[in-house]
Amino acid sequence: MKKIIPISVFVVMTICLSLISCKKEASDPDYCGTAWSTKLSSELTALANASMAYSNNPTTVTCSSYKTAYQNYLNALKPFTKCTLYTPAQKTELENSIAQAETEISTLCD
Repeated sequence: MKKIIPISVFVVMTICLSLISCKKEASDPDYCGTAWSTKLSSELTALANASMAYSNNPTTVTCSSYKTAYQNYLNALKPFTKCTLYTPAQKTELENSIAQAETEISTLCD
């Protein structure tokens, strides 16, 4: 349960940030003109469902599903680090948050 809290904090923070959409620049890929929550809605739903399932029944199977859903969400989030809306410091902060979350995922079921 202790490991769910840091991951949940990251998810909540990301959801809050997702309400802000990027202004698409001419050189930005298509996803930069979309709010994170819109682009990642299926990944966020899958992650929330897997998190609840693991919280309610912490087994190897539910943990594995949680880890998979979380990694899928992070993989879908990574392209947003290329949006020109962000300063280099903001991009680094996002990249570091993703890396930290991936480290947490790797030890989730231990």
